[in-house]
Amino acid sequence: MKKYLRWVNSTLQMCKGQRLEKFRVCFDLNKFAQHEIDKWLEFAFSRKVQNLELDLNKGGEDTRDFDYCYAFPARLLGLVDPADSSSCTPHSNNLQIHSLVKQNFKSLKMLLLKSVNVTGEVLEFFLHNCPFLETVVVHGSGTLVNLEVVGPSLKLRHLEIWYCYYVESLKICDTNLITLRTTSGEGLLLKNVPMLVEVEILGTYTHILNDISSRLSCVISQLEVLTVHASLSLFDFSQEDLDRYNFPELTKLKKFVLTTFRPVCSWKEQSLLGCTSIIRAAPQLEEFELQLEARPFTSNRECKKAIKCPLHHLKVVKLWGFYNGTFHLELVRYFLENAVALEKIIIDPTCPLLTRVPLDLEEIKHQQTARNLAKLQLQCEVPPTMELVIL
Repeated sequence: MKKYLRWVNSTLQMCKGQRLEKFRVCFDLNKFAQHEIDKWLEFAFSRKVQNLELDLNKGGEDTRDFDYCYAFPARLLGLVDPADSSSCTPHSNNLQIHSLVKQNFKSLKMLLLKSVNVTGEVLEFFLHNCPFLETVVVHGSGTLVNLEVVGPSLKLRHLEIWYCYYVESLKICDTNLITLRTTSGEGLLLKNVPMLVEVEILGTYTHILNDISSRLSCVISQLEVLTVHASLSLFDFSQEDLDRYNFPELTKLKKFVLTTFRPVCSWKEQSLLGCTSIIRAAPQLEEFELQLEARPFTSNRECKKAIKCPLHHLKVVKLWGFYNGTFHLELVRYFLENAVALEKIIIDPTCPLLTRVPLDLEEIKHQQTARNLAKLQLQCEVPPTMELVIL
C-alpha cells in the first residue's frame, strides 16, 4: 500500500492538465490512507473531473470491514464532517472550499465509490450541485443510513446502492431515473419514477412475490428488466400455492433474472418450477435467466409439471449453476412445452459464487460431471431446430 501511495503521489505531480475526463483509483486501500486519498480528491476536483471512481475493495472481495473503510471527507464539500466532533458549523475556510467545490463540480458526470464510507448528506450534495451527474454507484458503505433522490431537476439516470447494510431509508421520488440496483429493498420507497425500466433488488426473507408486489408496486407495469436476488423466495411454498397466487402482471417485462441460494439439504425435494408463476405474469418476456447458487446434490424423485401457459415471445433461457438431472430437466421441459418461439437454451454448470475464485480439482470434477449429465439428458429432449449450448 505504501508503495502504491508513493507512486500515485509522484504521478500526480507530473500532471499539468487543467481538466480531467476520468480519475480512477482501484487498489486495496483503507482508512490508514485517509490523508493521501483526501489530497487526490482535491487534485481531481480542482481539475473539474468528469468521472470519479474510488474502488478500494480488498482483494476482489465485495466489501471490507466498515470500521476500516476510507471515509469520504465531508469537509471537502464545506459540510460538517461527522468524524470531527469539534465541528458544529462550517468554519470560514470550509465556506471558501464549499464555494470553490461547487464551481469545480459542475462537470461531474459519474461517481463510483466502493468500500468508501459516505453519508447521505454527501451524496445529496453531489446530486443537487452537479447538473450533469447521471450515474452514482456506492458499494460497501457503513455510514450510509438515509438517502433521498428527489426532484425533477436531477440529471441522475443510474443509481446503485449495494452492500450498504445500515441503510434504513432509500427514497426515490419525482425523478427520471432509468435503472436502479440496490440491496436495500426493505427501506425502498418509490414514487413517480416514470422512466424507471430496469431494477435489480435483493429480496427480503419474506415471500418474494409479496416482496416485489409491495416494494415495486408503482413501477411493476413499466419494468422491462427485473433481477431479483432471494435466499428463500419461491421455493418455500408448494406449487399449488404458487399457482393460486395472483401475481400482478408485468406487461412490459422483457428480461427476468432470478438468483437464489439455499442449503444443499433443502433443495432435494424442492422444484424450480416455482419461478414459472412470475414467468406466466410476463406475457412479453423474451429472456429468462436462473442463477442457482448451490453445491452439488442428487435427487431421484420424478419430474413434476407446472401449469401450461403459452409463452409467445420467450427466445432465450439460461440456467446457471450446478446441473442436477431431475431438478433442471422438469424446468427445461416446461419451456419446451410452452415457449413456442424458443430459440436457445444455455446450460452453465458454473456456480455464481465461484466465478471469481480459482477452482479446485473437486469443483472442476463436479462441473464436468454436470456437463456430461446435461448433454446426456437434454440432447434427446431439445429439438434439432433449437440451439442447445452447454458451457
